[in-house]
Amino acid sequence: MIKILGIRITDRIKEAGRTQEVLSGHAQVITTRLGFHELTTELCSREAYMILHLSGDKAATGKLVSDLGEIGGIELRDMEFDNTRPFINFHSEEGALRILGILIEKKDHKAVTTVQNAFTSYGCVIRTRLGLNEDFYGHPAGLIILELAGDEIQMDLLEEDLQKITGVHLRKMTF
Repeated sequence: MIKILGIRITDRIKEAGRTQEVLSGHAQVITTRLGFHELTTELCSREAYMILHLSGDKAATGKLVSDLGEIGGIELRDMEFDNTRPFINFHSEEGALRILGILIEKKDHKAVTTVQNAFTSYGCVIRTRLGLNEDFYGHPAGLIILELAGDEIQMDLLEEDLQKITGVHLRKMTF
């Protein structure tokens, strides 16, 4: 199983220290970490997001989730990839931050090319992209995490197109 944890920190200045302390205490189960917040020359947002790619047994990752859940001022979301649960699409609240997890089985190179073509077609709604090599039930796979922003209809169409591709497993979280 592959587990991705999303964290929304409502006040990063206030909560960053405690969050970092918990993450450091569970570093052995965090394979990859991506953090971001809005930043312009006029604005430095207090709200922040983190995406964690986790490895390890359920007890260890569960303890991390539990410890993070004890921190005030953060919200947690997760997505898991296994071969038993299908993707269940749900509509996102308008304006919500939308994170897609795409697991691509590398058995068929056609899937990789088809996914890349979809990303190119819907590039105007992909703000952040992180790609990782993964092993999915003993076979090579690619894990891609997207932060989507912009036109809600285009985001929905991207999800629909990705769902149609054989060898692609899709998950979603929203904040």
